[in-house]
Amino acid sequence: MAERQRASRAVKRAMTILRRSAGATFLGLALLGCGGASGSAQSVQSPSALRGHAATDVVSHDLGGRTVRLSDSLGKKVILLNFWGTFCDPCKAEFPHLQKMYQSEKARGLEVIAVAVDGPDTISDVPAFVQRNGLSFSVWLDEDSSVRAVYNPKSDAPVTVLIDRRGRVRHVRVGYNAGDEVALEAEVKALLAEP
Repeated sequence: MAERQRASRAVKRAMTILRRSAGATFLGLALLGCGGASGSAQSVQSPSALRGHAATDVVSHDLGGRTVRLSDSLGKKVILLNFWGTFCDPCKAEFPHLQKMYQSEKARGLEVIAVAVDGPDTISDVPAFVQRNGLSFSVWLDEDSSVRAVYNPKSDAPVTVLIDRRGRVRHVRVGYNAGDEVALEAEVKALLAEP
């Protein structure tokens, strides 16, 4: 009987731990928002995961079906690579700021590339979204997830990767909250001012 009580207590303890763990996991997921993105800016995986490393060339297709390569702009322009989805409210809130920044800074060498992380159910919504919102920068359809595999393996949204003119990843931001565009614009302007 004592052995049975010990086993019962052990099971209860294990269940309590699992409930706490599941609750923390649920709370964590609830706080993360779209596709696992948190509200505040932070790096993908860890601060050193991409920052300071040479950007990797990737190949995808744009809305017109044309093959596009990151190397077309690498080492020539400051690249703002933004991972987003039509399902993601923070992404939608961020786009007017990205469009405005692109319009004001493209002459100085800013290239904005928006990589749609939509799946098979929503990828067809991307062209209408782009047109409806008047986005004039490049939009890529990452249907095979090859671009995400390199720069956004967790498929978070939004994620912004800033690459300098030397082809190095300088900043990585995950998530978007109102006001984050101020810091992002400062980072972009600092990179544009570099030789």
